[in-house]
Amino acid sequence: MASSIRTLNPATGKIEKEFQPHTSQQIDQYIQQAENTFKIWRKETFENRKKLLKSVAQKMRQQKEHLANLITTEMGKPLRESRIEVDYSANIFDYYADNAEEFLKPETLNTEKGEAVVISEPLGVILGVMPWNFPFSQIARFAAPNIMAGNTILLKTASNIPQCGEAFEELFNTSNAIAGIYKNLLISGKETSALVEDARIHGVSLTGSEAAGASIAKIAGENIKKSVLELGGTDPMIVLEDANLDKVMAGTINGRLRNAGQACTSSKRIIVQENIYDQYLSSLTDYVKNMKVGNPMEEDTDMGPVSSESALNTLLEQVNQSVENGAKLILGGHQIGTEGSFMAPTILTDLKPGMKAYDEEVFGPVVCIMKVKTIEEAIQIANDTKYGLGASIYTENIELAQKLALNIDCGMVSINKQVSSSPELPFGGTKRSGYGRELSKAGILEFLNKKLILVAK
Repeated sequence: MASSIRTLNPATGKIEKEFQPHTSQQIDQYIQQAENTFKIWRKETFENRKKLLKSVAQKMRQQKEHLANLITTEMGKPLRESRIEVDYSANIFDYYADNAEEFLKPETLNTEKGEAVVISEPLGVILGVMPWNFPFSQIARFAAPNIMAGNTILLKTASNIPQCGEAFEELFNTSNAIAGIYKNLLISGKETSALVEDARIHGVSLTGSEAAGASIAKIAGENIKKSVLELGGTDPMIVLEDANLDKVMAGTINGRLRNAGQACTSSKRIIVQENIYDQYLSSLTDYVKNMKVGNPMEEDTDMGPVSSESALNTLLEQVNQSVENGAKLILGGHQIGTEGSFMAPTILTDLKPGMKAYDEEVFGPVVCIMKVKTIEEAIQIANDTKYGLGASIYTENIELAQKLALNIDCGMVSINKQVSSSPELPFGGTKRSGYGRELSKAGILEFLNKKLILVAK
């Protein structure tokens, strides 16, 4: 029987490499090693933790071409986007190496009870369950802050990117990290639940689907463990009639078509006021017609394949059902070629409730556009979703945009730019997009014990 842990190149449909999953005995050993190492690592100085993270960041940059090739081979991202991801991941490590000590310094409290201070202590072994769409940066934003905080890490990444997972661990190994600080686990998703139940694991962070998040949160709750969830999104992009079209186009291209639309914060519902609608649709149609979709290893490729054949089939089903129910297909909506999982970049308009492209998260290169008359109608549609990750607003009236941002139910709002992440900015959502935060100071505070020490008068 073939291993379920394998690289299946989505650009060719061919298996590149297979791995034997770790056995239950190996997993038990890795958990115990992480727990033993935690007892040492929690007492390590910030300076020595910083040296480790700086070394990992340096090695990422030195191996950028190799790591970028792994990303592109395993999940299909154009090579130039993969290089950007590697650089960004290294920047995350540098950010926490440089700022963790300041973030975690003891906090003195004013009280009549005596002398009070709150100190930050690590919790122990933390499990990360990370997705395939950003193989390195998703791990970096979880691992870097927690390792700087003194926790140790077990990482279960998506089963279709095993080489990326193994390469990430090797960055630690070649940086002379103590065995047990970071371990990549080659296991199936079904085996993750047992890890959350293990008493030696003290918290779990998951980025993935709503269903996976609900399952992990339930088990974590039953075992009284902290969890952080970054789940799906149907991020609205509101385009008001006074918007700068160049900014809107840049936001659409980067916010919807980058990574073949496979991002939680991708602008999945574009809501456009009618006075600018025709001009925007014309510009977008011209751009999409000229996109180069093909071999992601070629430097001039605009878009590679989606992650898998099953992902492609889901997208086609969502588009077809929506068209059957009244949506208008402007461009695309079909598979390209017979080799690999390539989908033509697609434009859908006239979307309404009851259509899959309106009600569901469309995780691929499908630009879903809705025309509205009023700002009030735009806000109503923006909030008409069970998700609440991010949103963007395009207008030259910044004061108005700031007011509108207060009326959108989500965790992040960007004005005149697509929602994206940066090491110094908190990242996370509300509603069924999950809870907790990654990145910034907020990201390092999630898996800590905030211990009060009071010297009474």
